[in-house]
Amino acid sequence: MPRHHARNPLIALLALALGSHAGAAQATLRGRVIDSEIGQPISGATVRIRRDSPLTTDSLGRFESRDLAAGDAEIAIQVIGYARGVFWMRIPASGEVERVFALDFTGARLPAVVVEARAEKLERRYLAFEQRRHRKLGAYLRWDDLTAYSSVGDALRTVRGVRIRCNQQTFECFAYMARSPQCQPTWWVDGVEVHSFHENTSIRDVYGIEVYRGAGEIPAEFTGSNAGCGVIVVWTKSRPFRVSP
Repeated sequence: MPRHHARNPLIALLALALGSHAGAAQATLRGRVIDSEIGQPISGATVRIRRDSPLTTDSLGRFESRDLAAGDAEIAIQVIGYARGVFWMRIPASGEVERVFALDFTGARLPAVVVEARAEKLERRYLAFEQRRHRKLGAYLRWDDLTAYSSVGDALRTVRGVRIRCNQQTFECFAYMARSPQCQPTWWVDGVEVHSFHENTSIRDVYGIEVYRGAGEIPAEFTGSNAGCGVIVVWTKSRPFRVSP
């Protein structure tokens, strides 16, 4: 009998500890994974919260994780055709949290027909670019041509008639046309003429590049006093659905 009483405090402490641990994990995260540029849901994406077992998004890009412990959490999301996304958020001690996670499209490892279908969805936004690209008056690089490069400068180096000169003292690089090496081309970014542009801009933020190497190639909308030096037009990706961490 005394022995039985001696065990009671241990059992009580163990029950209290287990109860406290179970009560600490009460939060629920309801997430939705979407395309950062066109906002469509991404199904079949693998979602891993901290080191928990992975979840998979449904046909509407949704996932749900219950009984999450409070505190900072790393959420890693990946799916074929998109850049891997890593997000940080604070999980509350209890309650429900809703969050949208946007991934950037790359087209990697996807069939060509799928990549082309996506380009058709985006064509309305960049219709004028696509029309000029089909006329082939200059040199054109679209986002699905740019995945092998890390910057605008790297991509331009592959265009015939374009030269990239770098100043080793200032660590700056500039583009020139082989036909007019004495002057720099005019840059246009998203339809606006600019005085300078960094050729080291990340390629993942570019939808397309147009290169016109001389006055005979340049469309009327991009002509100007320096047309003889060539024109480089850059269209950046609009990511209206990208959500800040």
